[in-house]
Amino acid sequence: MRAYDFDIEIQKIFNKQFFDIPSINWKKWLDISSKEEYEELTLKNSGLSSISDILERITKEKTDSKALAININNFLANFQGSKPIILCHSSGTTNSKISALKWFPMSDWVVKHYWAPGMQAIFESGGLSTHSSVVIFVPSRLNIDGLKTYEDKKYISLYSSEFSQRVMLSIIKPESYRFFEYKDSKRLDVIAKLLSLEKISTISAPAITVLGWADIAKLQRGIQETMKSIKDNEDPILEKLLLIIKNKGIKTATYEIQELLSKKFSQATIVFSISSLSEKDWDLIRKFMNWKRGEEKFINLYVASETGPFAASITKNGYEFSRTGNLYVFPLTLPAIESNGKFQLISRTESKIGNLLISRLNNSNVFCNIDIGDIINVVDSEALPQIEGKILRSNFQLKYPIHIIPEIPIPSKYHVYVGEFFNFDSFDIYNPRGLIYCINRNCNVDIDSLLLIKDNIDGKDKLKLLIPSNGKKGCLNLSKNKELLSKCINDEAFKKSILNNHIEIIPIDKTPIDFLATRKEMLEKVRKGIISKGILKKWPLYVVESLTT
Repeated sequence: MRAYDFDIEIQKIFNKQFFDIPSINWKKWLDISSKEEYEELTLKNSGLSSISDILERITKEKTDSKALAININNFLANFQGSKPIILCHSSGTTNSKISALKWFPMSDWVVKHYWAPGMQAIFESGGLSTHSSVVIFVPSRLNIDGLKTYEDKKYISLYSSEFSQRVMLSIIKPESYRFFEYKDSKRLDVIAKLLSLEKISTISAPAITVLGWADIAKLQRGIQETMKSIKDNEDPILEKLLLIIKNKGIKTATYEIQELLSKKFSQATIVFSISSLSEKDWDLIRKFMNWKRGEEKFINLYVASETGPFAASITKNGYEFSRTGNLYVFPLTLPAIESNGKFQLISRTESKIGNLLISRLNNSNVFCNIDIGDIINVVDSEALPQIEGKILRSNFQLKYPIHIIPEIPIPSKYHVYVGEFFNFDSFDIYNPRGLIYCINRNCNVDIDSLLLIKDNIDGKDKLKLLIPSNGKKGCLNLSKNKELLSKCINDEAFKKSILNNHIEIIPIDKTPIDFLATRKEMLEKVRKGIISKGILKKWPLYVVESLTT
């Protein structure tokens, strides 16, 4: 493979360790015609066919995802082996401290049975082959990442997203590739390397990276910020771009550079998650990629750090299935849903929405119903199961401090919960991001999060939903907002709670929730590898819950 890689030595280790993993015929998965055929193949691929009582255990047992994690120092101290062990860590969404990250060992057995087949299916479905090229962007590494040594033992530490991309490269072996960190996506020298790549079939980058190229203002800022750090070199494409800027000025030059990128990428397929994309975002991406509506070329995917590639919009031909917004569940692990206290296989569930649980072997160890912490919506379970492409994070307690503006009265003692699915006593809040999009669209505002305060006064729960208005009155005034919100809410019980005043609606001029430091400061620390990237996650709903309840 011809490559530009910010850590080529790591990729050489992956190539040596995983080059002999055999390819699989993943297209046969799409020929599965019954739930019985799906279950049989899943039990075989997951290694669980040898466990006689596994289907009974599925209905009773549950495993915390922490059970898969290791104490890194103890693990390395006891490790015996000649080749470097590969360890992946979580993104630190719950807790911003690096010491609180969860660590997962990636054995050859786990890679062969779960990660390699899933990544092969995703990227081959996106058109990547040994005769084409791929562009890859991964999170900025932490200071603890890369090839490291512990008491003379070599090991590799990575985010699972970088790990999965490097596994993909080692098994598909594209003709050439370019491998960068997110933070460098708008650097002029990186753009020059992208423009130098031929036969690009696939771009693997998060939606926010693609939007950074598609939004002309963001692209211009990115180019300007990196100009001072560009060193003299003999890259002819970079010299050409610098000359355009010199002769035409940064504003006009940015339009030309964007057009060059657009033309270079126009025949490629994007591999990314679409969960966070609004219609406004889609319009920007369509324009940048030269896609007409209904002709978008992308593969939507869902990969869990604890268990590997779980689902994607794979297809034999074309991208019609991707455009439905749904995903096919890979027959590699045994998935179940937790709903109303019951555990049922996805292929047999009576509930369509629930907490995802995954069962699989880890070498010879059985992990039954691993709680991933995500909410899925089952669309079809008659053959190869289909789920909705917007995967939601179930609520969890935030374990790092945030800033709540002093104008908001909050309980003296409280916990903060965040996520995209909340189960209250009399109603659920499902996908609050959709509620925010609806408010923005109808009220001509631009908000990204809501705050719900759950207090206990005289033994009764008091709920207040604070909606930022960004100084605009519009339809957020008290006489109209209930009618608006009722139209933006799908859950009937939630809608009823608002209309009958069980939830008090409070518009507020300021953004109620923010980081303790500015986002720019936090972003800089992430880019320098000081803190994990999860701290940057802005959740659509923050719930402040009194500890007296």
